[in-house]
Amino acid sequence: MLRFLGLLLAFLFVVPLIRGIIGLLARAFTSFAFKNTSQPAGATPQPPRVPSGGTLRKDPVCGTYVSEGLAIKRVSSGETFYYCSEECKKKHLAKA
Repeated sequence: MLRFLGLLLAFLFVVPLIRGIIGLLARAFTSFAFKNTSQPAGATPQPPRVPSGGTLRKDPVCGTYVSEGLAIKRVSSGETFYYCSEECKKKHLAKA
């Protein structure tokens, strides 16, 4: 019984240790292999700039909420419709 507990404790210690070492090696390899040459050394990568903010509007076809700045707009009889894609706009036009 004590041997089993000893093996269990060793297993619980060794597995996370090996996993951590593999994680560090993987991170080091990916940062070396996929180095971005457009940024200075040591700089953190910046996400692409996408317009954000504004009011969210619901697409009448699929129900997706889309920002007014990114939406495809159509005005019909004084009402403005906001679509997430041309496909949704075409579907809504076909229903009308």
